[in-house]
Amino acid sequence: MDDIKVTADIAATDQLGMLLNRVQLQALRPRDLKKQAAAIVEKIDYLGSELKVIEVDGVSNAVQIRSKKPTAEGYIEIILRGGNYLSLESKGSPLHLSKSVYERLIEDLKKIL
Repeated sequence: MDDIKVTADIAATDQLGMLLNRVQLQALRPRDLKKQAAAIVEKIDYLGSELKVIEVDGVSNAVQIRSKKPTAEGYIEIILRGGNYLSLESKGSPLHLSKSVYERLIEDLKKIL
């Protein structure tokens, strides 16, 4: 998994947690986009909101996933492209995560991508 580049936009951090605006992962080798989308919806269930696939675009080879129910703080949006790119963004307020949840999220997304 060393062939995956991770870029994070973190609004603030302290000893226990962080406020995450966005994280992007890019892999060298593409994988099956539909399997990735299904794995995200199934596995990433710990961010405070259940996720669902909104749109699968076969022409641009992309998938859009969002929180099923937005909260007062906003919603989570995940974009998959080409089987080798993933972007997770908090729309509205930054996503408050403990450092252990952030590390788990990155590891889970790496395995899926």
